[in-house]
Amino acid sequence: MKILITGAKGNFPTALIPKLLAVGHEPVLFDLEPIRPSEDFTAVQADIRDGVALAMAMQGCEAVIHACGIHGTMADARNYDDFYSINVTGTHNVLRAMQLNNIKSLVFSSTELVHGEGMRGRRLLDETVPCIPTHIYPLTKLMAEDMCRFYARKHQFHVAILRYGCFIPADWKTAGLGRLNNWLDRDDVAQANELALGAVLAEEFSCETFLIHSAKPFADDDWPEIEVNPDAVIERYYPGSVELLQAHHLRAPRVHLRYNIDKAIT
Repeated sequence: MKILITGAKGNFPTALIPKLLAVGHEPVLFDLEPIRPSEDFTAVQADIRDGVALAMAMQGCEAVIHACGIHGTMADARNYDDFYSINVTGTHNVLRAMQLNNIKSLVFSSTELVHGEGMRGRRLLDETVPCIPTHIYPLTKLMAEDMCRFYARKHQFHVAILRYGCFIPADWKTAGLGRLNNWLDRDDVAQANELALGAVLAEEFSCETFLIHSAKPFADDDWPEIEVNPDAVIERYYPGSVELLQAHHLRAPRVHLRYNIDKAIT
């Protein structure tokens, strides 16, 4: 089927597109940046804030993967108006264009940061934690989530809202050690989108949120030791790891939170 992907030149969409092509889908790649033409897909260069361009690009599509957005790493180069117009107005344009084209299936990219102050005093992060954003990026993502819920209620959309940890490009040391905390791999994100796409197309739910992280072995009784003496805990799960880290002049980071991804797994 034809599937529109917004922000198609982004980090995880470039990992997702080959997966979709491999199973016979026809991606329609929507991005502000030019995309090199190919016989494998249709490319549309346009702004997410252009609702007409979105509606035209969606013609003939059966689902949308909405990955476009301004992220927290861009905060120094963008103002509040940019965050609102792209993350909020842009998402409304996507939803409205879907309605105009009678498309009911959406996978929406959000962030774990929507929980913000809701994590105060907590050690376990899952979908039940209250959402209290602390800056403009997660605030606009939460507003966009609410619009997704509205369209699911009022227009019978089926929406998977995926709240990711961090997966920005980084060297192996930063990204590797980060996976003990809130990092994950972009291939994990791509796989999550592919599975969520199947779920919304099968109409398994109306609108649900899912925390997306790499699996970690830690249990509740690893705290508080893993916060103060991570080497001992990590060595129990990964024998030989501390020696390997020392050989590269690295130290195991303190781990402050446990991420429960059971909902996404099931």
